[in-house]
Amino acid sequence: MQKVNDKGFSLVELIIVIAIMAILVVVLAPQYFRYIEKSRNATDLQNARAIVTAIETYATDPNSGYPPPDYWQAVTAFARDDREDRPDGMHGGSYGGALNGDTRVDDYAWYAMEAAGLIKPSGRPVGIRAQSTRNWKTWTVEYKSDGRGGIIFRFGENAGEPVAGDKFREAMEGK
Repeated sequence: MQKVNDKGFSLVELIIVIAIMAILVVVLAPQYFRYIEKSRNATDLQNARAIVTAIETYATDPNSGYPPPDYWQAVTAFARDDREDRPDGMHGGSYGGALNGDTRVDDYAWYAMEAAGLIKPSGRPVGIRAQSTRNWKTWTVEYKSDGRGGIIFRFGENAGEPVAGDKFREAMEGK
């Protein structure tokens, strides 16, 4: 009698295992990517809320030395490097000099964000950059004084008037 060497897997068994793995990847990959995008969106919203809090805190500090602006100004974060033309002329605010295009910040917001620790002494914003890749390519926080000591904020994908149905604005307003 000969001894049969049946160590290992047959070709059919290997093909079945690979087919099962492929089915699992096809089913689970979209869920994984949705989860990643959801966390990026949450990061963007958290960054925008941090900017809003910094501006509100700075505006209420009597030692800040600067009154809040009477006209609309904006903080705009971009999802990609700032090597292309940007919509700078679309609002009345002035921009400060953020490095490498991570974030465009007007002067008042610059001081507010610096006081809150959102901008390093080197001048580079700390983590304030659009992370989402699907819902919005850019996001903007615009603000102005309401004339009674408060600040009005609005949120959009572009500087200027928010677009109807703007996903970032809707997310900031909790819709």
